[in-house]
Amino acid sequence: MTAGSTILLISFFAGLLFNVPIAIALGISSVLSILLATNLPDVAIVQSLYGNANNFTLMAVPFFILAGNLMQSGGVSKRLINFAKLLVGSFPGGLGHVAILTSMIFAAISGSGPATVAALGLIMIPSMVQAGYDKNYAAALQAASGGIGVIIPPSIPMVVFGALTGTSIGALFAGGFVPGILIGLMLMAVNYFISVRKGYIGEKIEKTPLILLKALKEASLALLMPVIILGGIYSGVFTPTESAGVACVYGFIVGTFVYREIKLTQFKKILVDSAIMSAVCMIIMAMSAPFGWMITVENLPSRLAEIFMANFNTPIKFLIACNVLFLFLGCFMSSTAALIIITPIMMPMVLQMGINPVHFGLIMVTNLEIGMMTPPFGVNLFVACGIAETPIEKVAGKILPFVASTVVALFLITFVPWLVLIVPRLMGMPV
Repeated sequence: MTAGSTILLISFFAGLLFNVPIAIALGISSVLSILLATNLPDVAIVQSLYGNANNFTLMAVPFFILAGNLMQSGGVSKRLINFAKLLVGSFPGGLGHVAILTSMIFAAISGSGPATVAALGLIMIPSMVQAGYDKNYAAALQAASGGIGVIIPPSIPMVVFGALTGTSIGALFAGGFVPGILIGLMLMAVNYFISVRKGYIGEKIEKTPLILLKALKEASLALLMPVIILGGIYSGVFTPTESAGVACVYGFIVGTFVYREIKLTQFKKILVDSAIMSAVCMIIMAMSAPFGWMITVENLPSRLAEIFMANFNTPIKFLIACNVLFLFLGCFMSSTAALIIITPIMMPMVLQMGINPVHFGLIMVTNLEIGMMTPPFGVNLFVACGIAETPIEKVAGKILPFVASTVVALFLITFVPWLVLIVPRLMGMPV
């Protein structure tokens, strides 16, 4: 390796070893390698940082975060839960099914796994515990189902992947429908068999047409939001970034003036929380620019490609190796950080192998979704454990069946590209 790549990689992994935040590790390693191994002026680093963050497509990230927080605070969660109870609450493990189905619906609003876990877990985990479910199992189920938030569109990781690779975000969103539903159904199957064994019975629910109609009416404004977001994108009325802005306005109007659950005194906190979450994502994006530039300059993608091509020289072998790598990285990095670091390295090989970028994007996002629910750094797991007030080590064992089912879904998505590409192709997208 050259001096530049040696400095870059050693300083980066040393930062991770000493628990330095990923954004800072990216920045420090990039600055050190540029200053010590190149003749670039210092101002080039600043220009690189600004240039990567100053991206119209990435503006969708803070808007989707704000839209999710507005809907979370605006009373959407409980209305969706009440609607889901009428549909699946009477089956064995009914409340677990409600948590999964509501996560699938809320995923089409928030675009974020942790946000989905937080918004629904505050209601569902105590409800399951009160109904006799094991507290650790309830937390595990909510952590697993919340991960669907990044598969069913809109999805913040898909926006990041699209911005990094130039892949159509609309096609990525469309490609997430079938995998998201598949994962949700597999989680329900696991919950059903565990619930039958544990004796978690369903609720006795009266289902008259009038009651169903009333629940649908109460949830209709929440259900309409993904229709507006995705319908606007696919009809060409607005771009994904503009759709995120429309979602914010819609969420504010519904939560403040229709449901009347967002008070003006709360609005400041919603904005601050959204700004903090957005800043975390955008700082990582900015810091990745000089890191990615140095990776390219040092020709690391080509070197890694030679290794991969020598050992994994068919698309099937390559995708298996990628899955193993992504599953490992997902356990130790946030989805945004992993996408930013790995995508520029992998995409040349993906294109050389003739693998569809939309298909590959869904494989990456699904892998990283699994990482969100696995120790030691599964953010969904941390959120669920915090709500349940239980140690992560007690929940980790309970989540394994859900992880296993999602891995099975991942391999179906990997080796049956049709599951990803069918919806974009039916919609006439060039994929």
